[in-house]
Amino acid sequence: MKRVARFLLALAALVAAACARRPAPAASDTLYRHLDGDPPTLDPTVTGEELGLRVEELLFWPLVGIDRDLRAVAALAKSWNVSPDGLEYDFRLDPNARWEDGTPVTSADVAFTIDRVRDPKVPAVNWKAGFADVTAVETPEPGQVVVRFRRAYAQRLLAFDMPIVSRAAFERSAADADRRPFANGPYRLEAWEPKQRLTLVRRDDQPAQAYPFRRIVFRVIPDGTVRFRAGQLGELDEFKIGRDQRAEAERSADFRARNRILRVPQPTVALVVWNCRNPFLADPRVRRALAQAWPRAETAKRLYPPDGATLLSGPFPAGVPENAPDVAPPPYDPAASARLLDEAGFSIGRDGFRQKRGRRFSIEFLSPAGEPRYTNIGEILRAAYQKIGVDLVLRQLDWAAYSQRFAAGEFDALPTANSFLPPNLDPYPFYHSSQAPPNGQNNGSYSNPAADRAMETAQVELDAARRLELYRQIHRLLAADPPADFLWSAEQYWGVAKRLEGIAISPLGLFHFLPGPLAWRLAAAAR
Repeated sequence: MKRVARFLLALAALVAAACARRPAPAASDTLYRHLDGDPPTLDPTVTGEELGLRVEELLFWPLVGIDRDLRAVAALAKSWNVSPDGLEYDFRLDPNARWEDGTPVTSADVAFTIDRVRDPKVPAVNWKAGFADVTAVETPEPGQVVVRFRRAYAQRLLAFDMPIVSRAAFERSAADADRRPFANGPYRLEAWEPKQRLTLVRRDDQPAQAYPFRRIVFRVIPDGTVRFRAGQLGELDEFKIGRDQRAEAERSADFRARNRILRVPQPTVALVVWNCRNPFLADPRVRRALAQAWPRAETAKRLYPPDGATLLSGPFPAGVPENAPDVAPPPYDPAASARLLDEAGFSIGRDGFRQKRGRRFSIEFLSPAGEPRYTNIGEILRAAYQKIGVDLVLRQLDWAAYSQRFAAGEFDALPTANSFLPPNLDPYPFYHSSQAPPNGQNNGSYSNPAADRAMETAQVELDAARRLELYRQIHRLLAADPPADFLWSAEQYWGVAKRLEGIAISPLGLFHFLPGPLAWRLAAAAR
């Protein structure tokens, strides 16, 4: 009997272990999504990075939405009129729009949001440039708001793709905005467990037919390998797939049984931003030298197998007409790099590194932890820069710390991606000298008077053909005097669970348009 009992106990242990290894079936009323790190904030007025945007688009409606074809569509505003001179915008609000406590969304909330964006003390970098020339915000009635501007701007309507926040909530407790957002969208924040997960729950006044998932759980998974395994096991409904993971995903029967692989466009420019306040990087000859010091075409093939990435020479994504056709990406030419550094007064010291006025040419390269592609770029640049006598010191930070340093302009060099959200290719917020921290997204404090003038002219040019030529002129100026090492545009692979339907792909990717993820629902076979 003892032997039989031991056998049964052993068998039970094996069964228990097998069950422990098998992921629990996904709850039918819960959508499982992922984030690479904790968002620095969930205050949509000041969010300037991708992770917060993905969460906030479920919590907040914008005044005007963007659909998958990049057209303006109704959101909080059900209709609007624009004056013939482009100086007056008259919006009529949805009378059924409510905050999460059931109170109506009113024109006072819209006016408060615009005032907050324009407040110099508020780092509303995504939105500030679009409202810098407001002359008046009028609220004739709770359901109507009229915004007047000093000058016409060709892309003005896109500025109103801005999420609206509650005046009353900020009056009660402005300190809650970062961690306890007060929602007007179909979901509200239920819980935030730092570095673990954010849980959203459908509001009780929102119809389940329109928003079938009772909960949406964003799991915070910085490590790409862990994220891939979670998706492979069915623990995530959407997740990024690295280029090196794509082949494994296609070979795995288990993976393909649970997930589909999507190739998704990204409206982004990958780049290494240089801080032009750094005395070593202030000289454009130095920045051009660094851009020519490494083999970008070979690197793109290594980091984005098997199809590589499209190399860039300026601030616009690949394939758009705003790119000047006569400007090529920087060539790989270490000898030319060395000559430029010689011209800039940097001589080789006894230790093999360049120096000027007794100071060694050493710069720090920040990158977010858990992003191997950024780490790989840093390693490639360090090896290449060393050959021309430049010391690149690599330092990894968690996502929140990396984002904070970037936003404050407290770095020497770092990799990032400029996302054109909403889909406005205006380079002004990224490179006009007035947009240096804390005013805008010119995080490297770049200044070029000729480029400033061209960007200012482009903003008020209503003729599309003339504005296009101005953008190409800006491209040429920024290629000759680079604020950053413009790298490439590349599509992103995603795993999406087969239990979902309603997935749409836009030029903006999977997110950041209406209805976007709000239209995702369980496929009939999974219900």
